[in-house]
Amino acid sequence: MFELVLAGLVLAVPAGLLMLRHGAKRPPPWHKQPVALLGAALIFGSLAANVWGFGIFSGGLDVQETCELTLHTTYDQAWRDRTGVDGTSYFPLSDACNEHVGLVPSWVNPTIVALAVLAVGALVLALFRIARAILHRGQPASS
Repeated sequence: MFELVLAGLVLAVPAGLLMLRHGAKRPPPWHKQPVALLGAALIFGSLAANVWGFGIFSGGLDVQETCELTLHTTYDQAWRDRTGVDGTSYFPLSDACNEHVGLVPSWVNPTIVALAVLAVGALVLALFRIARAILHRGQPASS
């Protein structure tokens, strides 16, 4: 799974930067160019996927070993069974050693939400700009 997130990041960020650069060279401001907005959407989406991958693998492959050897805290399986914290939810990401020590950093879930909102917003704005350009194609420009 981590390889898939990394591959998406490696492919989407350069494509997004190229699209953003191509859109920024044109005379109107970059935020009015659909190509630049699509590039921004690619960048934000790939960063959101990367942060999600970081959060999903924050507990390591063996949670008990991560808790005891890395964080130097106790692993409480009884508490995990009682509360249902087992690290299997895809969003919001949560995993914990015990009731006091969490494995997923607190900044991960808000960052995923913010980047996803930015990506969707840029994509919607790009589609709006494309639709507007198609609808106004045959009309003369007003001064």
